[in-house]
Amino acid sequence: MEPEAAVRLDEIARAQHGLITTEQAVKALGPSRKARWVSEGRLLSIQPRVFRVAGSPETWHQALHAAALAAGGTVSHRSAAELWGLIRPSGYVDVSVRYEHNPRMRPPAIVHRIRDLHPRLAVDREGMRVTDPVRTVIDLGLVMPTWGVRDALGRGLTSRLFTLQEATDLREALGRPGRTGTGILKRLIDARVLSVDGEESLLEARFVDLARRHELPPPALQHEVWHAGRFVARVDAAYPELRLAIEVDGFESHASPDAFQHDRARQNHLVALGWTVLRFTWRDVVHDPDVVARTIHDMIARLAAA
Repeated sequence: MEPEAAVRLDEIARAQHGLITTEQAVKALGPSRKARWVSEGRLLSIQPRVFRVAGSPETWHQALHAAALAAGGTVSHRSAAELWGLIRPSGYVDVSVRYEHNPRMRPPAIVHRIRDLHPRLAVDREGMRVTDPVRTVIDLGLVMPTWGVRDALGRGLTSRLFTLQEATDLREALGRPGRTGTGILKRLIDARVLSVDGEESLLEARFVDLARRHELPPPALQHEVWHAGRFVARVDAAYPELRLAIEVDGFESHASPDAFQHDRARQNHLVALGWTVLRFTWRDVVHDPDVVARTIHDMIARLAAA
């Protein structure tokens, strides 16, 4: 029976990122064999009533699933946002439960007790129940600064995970005095932060906002560079009369070796044609806007003088 039991347990664990609950282990092995496997280190306790099968890799997805299984909850907040691609990878393990529940959890799990946790606002993703994208953005207002929620909202819109109308409708449905997340989302929607024409990414929107605040000359967005009747490149922003190109790299951009190689060849072609190329990252634009603005100001002055 031991080999058969091990096969049954392994099948369950494979579908759960290497995890098995106490109930599943008892059903597959029986109470005494389950206790022996725990004492032998073949089942490793990582959350209350949740075990990792020895030999299975320890991953962030496993930690998420373990927390959700142990709490009987839904992956939410920063963890859900990372799964949906709305924020930079952060490694948080956030789960939400109904407010009347207060499960005892082990680190790194963070449990959020939510009064309006509706099952219909969660979907299956990567083997787990996860809050849907709009609900996730609203919940981010409880754990992230306004600029982080704004960026997540913009990323969800530009990647078409939801529409602005869907975000507005859910905000109104969940809105109540003291509900921080919905208040932040209302202000962002009302401000129409992402309504600038011609911008193709959230990061470019942040750059345009930076240019305005620091009184830089308005750049040409998504400027196409041609030479001898042939297309050379399309740059995020440019001052064509100075042959100054500005590229703003998002955290998900240019990740593959092929994309990296193409980017460098493209930049070299621009430089060979007499263009100056300034590159800034997500971190530069968001966290060091003064440095970015000063660098562009100085380069404009130098090129204009030349």
